[in-house]
Amino acid sequence: MPERTRPIRAALSFLTAVPVGRGAKIGERDLRRGAVLFPVVGAVVGALVAAMAWGADFLVPPFAAAVLGVASGVAITAAFHLDGLGDVADGIGASLTGREPAEVMRDPRLGTFGVAAVALDLLLKASLLSTLVIDGFPWAVIAAGALSRVAPIALAWRLPYAGGGTGVWTEGVGAGTTVVASVIALAIAAPSAGLATAGMVAAVAVATVPVAWWSRRRLGGVTGDCFGAAVELGETFALVAAVAMA
Repeated sequence: MPERTRPIRAALSFLTAVPVGRGAKIGERDLRRGAVLFPVVGAVVGALVAAMAWGADFLVPPFAAAVLGVASGVAITAAFHLDGLGDVADGIGASLTGREPAEVMRDPRLGTFGVAAVALDLLLKASLLSTLVIDGFPWAVIAAGALSRVAPIALAWRLPYAGGGTGVWTEGVGAGTTVVASVIALAIAAPSAGLATAGMVAAVAVATVPVAWWSRRRLGGVTGDCFGAAVELGETFALVAAVAMA
């Protein structure tokens, strides 16, 4: 594998189910270097969702088209972010009842809080996308995909990693990586969402800060589930802002 393509493949394999990392060993160093490309990957995922919903709108009602668009996003990401959202929701539910959240989050089964969070998130996202697709191609979905993928980078910069697996990549993420990724995300979002970009940025921050606060207080740092939850909530909240400012 050419050295220059390793960060790109690392970013794709980390955020999506696209099998670009098969046949080659993708390491933590590759992922650390590829972190600045997270917004690009998010924009590609958003473009797929937007294109699917826009195309389907010619054949079926707007809400059905939006459901197909959201489903395509779930498919290309293998529901990674949704899984993180569900696990974090279960962890929050556990902490409210006096149980250890980390232990509950390691359980592969979703609890009541997790199921409710995932269902409400998908329902809200589909309803927002159906509103956007009525007016034409939903460009704001691309912006939401790019901006929300800055969230895990910011979390990795500000908080220690408290999970297992490939979390070693977060050790080299600092302010520089976060700034570069943010600039890339804004460069994608501004032409896609126009004046709504500012509100979408604020919405991603509103979604990410509570995840950061809770994970630091209850887990001692962030985990892969926290990254996924921040991406999923950030994307949905960004769409809320886009519809509100339309």
